[in-house]
Amino acid sequence: MSNRPLVRRAFLVFITLLLVAGSALAAGRIDWKSKTFKERSDKSWMLELAIYLPRAPDVAYVPMKFEFQPEVYYERSLLDGHDGPVDRKVPLENRQPLIESVDVGFMDSATTKIESRTRFSFKVKRDLGYEAGEYKVTVRDTRNGQVVGSPATIIFDGENEIIDRRAMVFSGEKKKKPEEKKPAADEDKKSDSADADKSSASDDSSAKGDDDAKGDNSGDDKPAPVEKNSSGCGCRLPASPHTAGLEWLGALALGIAFAARRRRD
Repeated sequence: MSNRPLVRRAFLVFITLLLVAGSALAAGRIDWKSKTFKERSDKSWMLELAIYLPRAPDVAYVPMKFEFQPEVYYERSLLDGHDGPVDRKVPLENRQPLIESVDVGFMDSATTKIESRTRFSFKVKRDLGYEAGEYKVTVRDTRNGQVVGSPATIIFDGENEIIDRRAMVFSGEKKKKPEEKKPAADEDKKSDSADADKSSASDDSSAKGDDDAKGDNSGDDKPAPVEKNSSGCGCRLPASPHTAGLEWLGALALGIAFAARRRRD
């Protein structure tokens, strides 16, 4: 009678183990070709793995979701006392996982038959937020949200950007200020003003010489003769004797004609 509780407990533990093993077996498994992946020339990592399901799926392509949880960041930094960059692993906490949704094909291309296992590869890039470091990867079947296989930690090998952590020291003597030189523009102005004064003085002297020359020649100049106007002056000149005789004959003829006409009347 005293052993019955122990037997019941052992039976419950056995049933629990069977259930856990059955659920794990039902979820299948994942075999990674490698847990460390080298960075490619295009700033990406190519992942290769094999997926085993408990049975063949109903569709040729199963939608799955890969969750990359960042755990460790590979830091490269410049520190005081070191010639080159120093590498160190920085643990990360409470980071949002990076998610990749892909369609995994389970159809055998040779037989066109849907299989329960497949080999699959896909690529992740830096421009999507991935960096060199360590990630915990969980694969889920998006049809039912079930985890496929068990989570695995993989490494993205590569070189991240260098962080400068050196102390900035400001030391040294203050440099003396160079003597201020007068701008060349002032000297040019002075030379221009001196040249202007010289040119004005020479202009004044030349003008004075011209005036003196004009004054010396003024006594020799004579007024120009007045030209005669061929059109006349507009005054009436006395008639010549020939013109006066003709006028008298005309008047006498008019008188005779007038007298003859009066006699007829």
